[in-house]
Amino acid sequence: MKKKISASLFKEVENVTNFSEILKIISEKFPENIFLVEKNVKINFYQFNVLVNKCCNYFLKKNIKKKDVITINLSNSIEFIILYFAIIRYGAIINPIPYGTSNEKLKSFLKLSKSKIFFTRKYLNKQNINNFVINGYGNFLKKINKYSENFSGPKIFAKDICVLYFSSGTTEKSKLIKYSNLAMINNQKMMVKSNFLKNHSVHMCILPMGHTAALRYSIKNALITAGKVHIYKNFWEIKDIFWKEIVKNSINFVGVVPTILQTILVNSKKINKKINHLKFIGCGSSILSETLQKNFEKKFKTKVSNLYGMSEVGLSTFDDPHKKNRKIGSIGDPLVGVKIKLFNKKKIISKNNQVGEIGIKTPAIFSGYMGLKKNKNMFIKKYFLSGDLGKTISKKIFFIDRNKDIIIKGGINIAPQEIDDCLNSHPSIKESATLGIIDDFFGENIKSFVVLFKNKKVEEKKIINFCRKKLGFFKSPIKIQFLEKLPKTQSGKILKRILK
Repeated sequence: MKKKISASLFKEVENVTNFSEILKIISEKFPENIFLVEKNVKINFYQFNVLVNKCCNYFLKKNIKKKDVITINLSNSIEFIILYFAIIRYGAIINPIPYGTSNEKLKSFLKLSKSKIFFTRKYLNKQNINNFVINGYGNFLKKINKYSENFSGPKIFAKDICVLYFSSGTTEKSKLIKYSNLAMINNQKMMVKSNFLKNHSVHMCILPMGHTAALRYSIKNALITAGKVHIYKNFWEIKDIFWKEIVKNSINFVGVVPTILQTILVNSKKINKKINHLKFIGCGSSILSETLQKNFEKKFKTKVSNLYGMSEVGLSTFDDPHKKNRKIGSIGDPLVGVKIKLFNKKKIISKNNQVGEIGIKTPAIFSGYMGLKKNKNMFIKKYFLSGDLGKTISKKIFFIDRNKDIIIKGGINIAPQEIDDCLNSHPSIKESATLGIIDDFFGENIKSFVVLFKNKKVEEKKIINFCRKKLGFFKSPIKIQFLEKLPKTQSGKILKRILK
């Protein structure tokens, strides 16, 4: 029979500084509780802990050393998660790379991270690295099942680097972010303290595990709260049965990106009755427009939380959809333990509705970039400068845009996101991206790229006039370019450097 999680459980894990110890505690207290579900395979916490130990002994046989970098390039799967937590327990360093990354990028990432071993579904030729091809859960079990289920590994220190994350690189080259055991565990503890989800919550995991979001919002959150995760390869695999799967598996939470949210909004029928067990949908990794958030909540009677975070600092704010003073469009309040200030030329902005760069002070701060010295210019008064612009309205934080993306037209700052929100409210436009172009008179002017819904047609002049009615002449684009789709990272961020 399942054990119910006790109110005192979090006190027992509160002083733990790595996920290997968290896993041991949860597996001892809730051995029979199901942790992972993938199609017909179900694994409880006891079984998962054993598989992690077997995987560690497999590493030992392969002569992997503590602090060696191990790269995982797998689609969403149970074997990905076993490898992830085994690497933590072994004291090595995880380097997750999103599945679907091109061979050329894979080779450059492997070289940059100095990986010693590479778990993948495809073999890369001419690489000075051990390739271990994994084709499915059964294949993976054959690799590790012959090893002992007991493992006494090295001592895991809080400040040890446990993971290397590649930044998205939407505006410049990707950087390799160093993250410690302590930073990782602190972010999860702050989410628990901020009432992100209740204990025993049931997650739907559809975002790629190679990125931080799926691991942060679902996998690690479920582990620290004795929850359950239903694993899917991706959203597109279940896009036509998304709501059926939500109901069938009594899902409490699913993490998405705006692209997925928009697809569900367009493709799914209206829901007249609230799905009570679905507490909320978390949307992050890219800008969530207020229009999309409102339309989705109205059509599906489901709250959408605007989640704000970065690989360098983890989740930083939580737009709690159940708070009475919630503001649609806001990124919510800082997590318990996080402090956020807005800065303008190194000075803190205290006035309401004034735009400044978002600075974050958090116990989940990264340890630096691999191969790069920690630049003092990244911090002011120990606040990490995010490169994002925001403003405060009625004590709620609102995201404006990336600082680098701001258009300076005739000396006036214009946020592309404001223009995109306007464009996306047009009935024929599916999505858009706006950027600055060189202009002899203003210095910069405004150009927008738009993707239309299928079977929709609209002239460039009509779109420009639509914007002028809502935004005025000065803030409206002077040029519209139609595209079949916008270039994006696998996490859904628009690659504006390609559009430029």
